[in-house]
Amino acid sequence: MSYEVFENVDYENLESLFKLARKDFRNISDIKLNYSKNHGFLQENLNFLIEIEIFKVTNNLISLEENSENFKDLLIKKILKKNSFFLLIKEYFQNFKEEEEERYSFKPDMNYNLITSDLRNFLISLSIIKYENGYYYILNFNIFDKFKTKKISPLDLQKTLNDQAEVGLEAEKLVFQREVLKVQNINKDLKVEHIALEDVTAGYDILSYNENQEKIYIEVKAVSSTNFKFYLSSNEFNKANLMNKNYFLYLLPRDLSNLSKFDYEGILKINEIKKNIFDDTKNWQINNDNFLIFKKGKKD
Repeated sequence: MSYEVFENVDYENLESLFKLARKDFRNISDIKLNYSKNHGFLQENLNFLIEIEIFKVTNNLISLEENSENFKDLLIKKILKKNSFFLLIKEYFQNFKEEEEERYSFKPDMNYNLITSDLRNFLISLSIIKYENGYYYILNFNIFDKFKTKKISPLDLQKTLNDQAEVGLEAEKLVFQREVLKVQNINKDLKVEHIALEDVTAGYDILSYNENQEKIYIEVKAVSSTNFKFYLSSNEFNKANLMNKNYFLYLLPRDLSNLSKFDYEGILKINEIKKNIFDDTKNWQINNDNFLIFKKGKKD
């Protein structure tokens, strides 16, 4: 799981949703109406509370999985239990070094600061860290210590990694199914292949065909629908340049109303990526050191 799980998630927004649910605004439509008067990014913050199991949604009704008078304590407790979220925060905190007693600081380089911006902003909203003159400082040592000292077993770590890999695999499966249907209507003798199941070094996930029965090479990326952020490996970049018009990036956004599903209607299919992404600086921003790419105008 990447840092996008924290994208547009803010403590004040989370707390507002929680308070509305405690006031018996349980229908999502009622919560949306009241929440949207003073807050934004409803779906991202609602999904976050569902993911960490503070909220449960059934038939458009919200129920509290756990209640508490102190929302911040409950929030931290639930994040600590959600290994995929916990690991991202623990890894981030490991960058902070003690420069003097009870003063921990971290000065990230530009690349790392961009990659972790969603998480960083979330921690700032919680008043756990602050920014000052190019450095980030720990403000809440109690919460900082909870993340620093908690351990995770190899078994739990492997389960978390497997769950993360499953998201990408499900995106590939959906694209594969759609390509099979498409190609069958073109020529039933042509065979679509899910290459990534056998060779993760190929530089693409799926071998398919276009309307002219020419081979196309598809790399599938599960992305956020807000900025389509994704990582492109050097192997994928080289393969894309080699295949050019026949190499496609399929950017498949996750369904904000249900993060376990994808919004296929919102998919972006892009070939000639040098021209259509790397040279299109009006619409795309690229961190050339690690090919972190996202659409301009959609970044928070």
